Amino acid sequence: MLKIFILIIIAIVAFLLWQLVLKHKNNSALKPKQAISDKLRDPLQPKLKDQNIEIEIINEEDQRRFDDVAQLMFEKAMIKKDIACAELIQSEYLNKMPTQAQSQIDSFDLGDWSIYWNYKDQSLEYYVGCYGVFYTHIDRNGVEHKVEFKDQSSL
Repeated sequence: MLKIFILIIIAIVAFLLWQLVLKHKNNSALKPKQAISDKLRDPLQPKLKDQNIEIEIINEEDQRRFDDVAQLMFEKAMIKKDIACAELIQSEYLNKMPTQAQSQIDSFDLGDWSIYWNYKDQSLEYYVGCYGVFYTHIDRNGVEHKVEFKDQSSL
């Protein structure tokens, strides 16, 4: 009877050790799988801790300044068709705009060219085409303003 009791205790201890070893083995094997499954679950969405949220502060004074520069250009009613003047026109107005304003000069077919300025949602364009010179301005309220200086010879 004592031998059977000792065998039962040894069997129970062996079973508990076996369960402990398997549990430890399963947990260590599960951790890399969880890391992989976390990556596979949603690879397109980075984790929140990895995201850098940029808040864009819109300065109302800068928006007003951009609109004022556009108004100045409209009042000057400048009509320069030579592309050699493009950089001078660009720098003249860009220097008066907010520091974050961007500008580019584009050249098109048939001798057409334009200067484009933008700041946030606002834009200003000076376009020279075969039919004349055109100004287009989108102000801070989203309203479009246009001025056309058409060539008399092209009419």
